Amino acid sequence: HKMKALKTLALSAVAILSLTSVGCSSADTACDKEQCGKEAATEAVIDNILSRRSIRQYADREIPQDTLDIILNCGINAPNGRNQQNYEVKVVKDPETTAWLAENIQGLYKAPVYLFIGASSEYDMSLIDVGLLSENVCLSAWAYGVGSINLGGPVRAIKERPEQLGQLGFSENYELSLIVALGYPEEAPDAKPRNKEKVQYVEKIVPAAN
Repeated sequence: HKMKALKTLALSAVAILSLTSVGCSSADTACDKEQCGKEAATEAVIDNILSRRSIRQYADREIPQDTLDIILNCGINAPNGRNQQNYEVKVVKDPETTAWLAENIQGLYKAPVYLFIGASSEYDMSLIDVGLLSENVCLSAWAYGVGSINLGGPVRAIKERPEQLGQLGFSENYELSLIVALGYPEEAPDAKPRNKEKVQYVEKIVPAAN
């Protein structure tokens, strides 16, 4: 059952990559190829967002450097306040180091790559920038079949170890805010329910009287 689920997960990731190159059916002579390409790209983006899951079990397999570079480039191309880029990303991928971290930091799942993301304490919206960056990382990673998870608990654990926090080398006024684990998935978790009532339309806003 697990292998079947993983196979389905892998096929989903492959489909995301392949959809962008899908053309029109030869039988559909009325189909505009450019429009079909746009629709396929749109479908790929939506499928990528809706099929991505938080992964807690990873295969013992390295992420190719060129793939990791693309994922990180997508991350720093996320929107951010006034383009000040009030974040720093520390990438840890040394196998000995990642294994030690997984064994010694509570709540840190064993993964081949960890991104330690710091936020500037001098900009009050920097945490939002960190969140936008991590979302770009997670979605671009999934486009390559690479799983991810955003972790907050281990941030607290590392902050309790000043010597390790110092080794990450964040600049002055930057504080560790989020950890993203990356790796090829060894599980295929089901989607957890979402409360659609959290989205509400505001019909009209009436200006307040002076």
